[in-house]
Amino acid sequence: MQEQSFRILDKGLDAVEGFFSCGINCGIKKSRKDLAILFSRVPATAAGVFTRNSVVAAPVTVTREHLQRGGNLQAVVINSGVANACTGSRGLDDARFVAHVVAREFSIPDPALVGVASTGVIGDFLPLEKIETGVRLLRERAYEKCGDHSAALAIMTTDTFPKERSVSFSIDEKTVNLAAIAKGAGMIRPDMATMLAFLITDAAVDGEVLQEVLQESVDASFNRVTVDGDTSTNDMVLILANGSSGSSTIDRNHPDYPTFKEAMQWVCTELAKDLARDGEGATKFLNVVVEGAATPEDARKAAFTVAESMLVKTALFGEDPNWGRVMAALGRSGADFEPARVSLSVNGTPFVRDGMGTSEGGWEVLRKVMCAQEIEMIIRLGTGQGSFNVWTCDLSVDYVKINSHYS
Repeated sequence: MQEQSFRILDKGLDAVEGFFSCGINCGIKKSRKDLAILFSRVPATAAGVFTRNSVVAAPVTVTREHLQRGGNLQAVVINSGVANACTGSRGLDDARFVAHVVAREFSIPDPALVGVASTGVIGDFLPLEKIETGVRLLRERAYEKCGDHSAALAIMTTDTFPKERSVSFSIDEKTVNLAAIAKGAGMIRPDMATMLAFLITDAAVDGEVLQEVLQESVDASFNRVTVDGDTSTNDMVLILANGSSGSSTIDRNHPDYPTFKEAMQWVCTELAKDLARDGEGATKFLNVVVEGAATPEDARKAAFTVAESMLVKTALFGEDPNWGRVMAALGRSGADFEPARVSLSVNGTPFVRDGMGTSEGGWEVLRKVMCAQEIEMIIRLGTGQGSFNVWTCDLSVDYVKINSHYS
């Protein structure tokens, strides 16, 4: 295995120089943290990837507009509990007001340097007084180290644990740091999902390169996660690079460009896996790997169809080695293949060979394989060289309970 060009840290967002991050309770929720800020001491080069849902939440629209005005951000403020989606012109005004408050309190010269993000119940308006008071409290703490995953905790909705990663690496022989937080547990499907992710780095990065590497990293990570096949209104991934490390600017010709790219993709990939592990009501994590497809697109179709099959996901929850459900999902995926060439293995144990079930070990052996909490399902179509993988989870009784009482 190739050695990583970065070091994994346990410091979270605090690892990155020139940034302040913190999460607090401002009263949107009864007691849990619900408001977070990521603030750079200087304006940072920024890039973003947003939901492709045609129903777009106000903060997505406003943050996209702010990025288009110059490609820089100095702060991102995130609230949980209220999505500010399907709120019309008032929702847009409210999102802009929140950006204005952050700019005022943190002495940022232009509200367009503030990104805004929201997650929670669709249709409700933001409680602006509570958020404004919360921003003032965050500003009072702006020279402290909040720690304890406070920002990661504040952006959670139905998540059961905070999702945070940090790494360091060398650029021009200087130590550079990259850290990120993410949230998401349900309504998750690429383009993107009901998820938010925020990355910060003290590297200096060319704007076009930052957008390019972010998009590639999202495609290789967050856009390979599905919990339930739904796509949300509020999804965004943002990255801010403020150059506080003092390293030279990373562009495509920089000798350390591959290192930066590898580090960002690792951070995004680990967070994406955490999203799948923390799917609402999830008890099992599943990596669906499709190999030997006629084209990469055929592999993608097959992998997502299997990963999103309610029958496959419920069999996973029940630890039922019902491989026929996988075959049926492949057959309706739209992928071009011959069923008689298909093979399937689960955690290394053969379930299907040449399109038919294997008799190796018997049904009880297969059932024991399904008892693992983390499962890798490798499907070989025997048609070509195309491959793709998708991370997902099982579908449990608790998923129904959570989503039938969400609002």
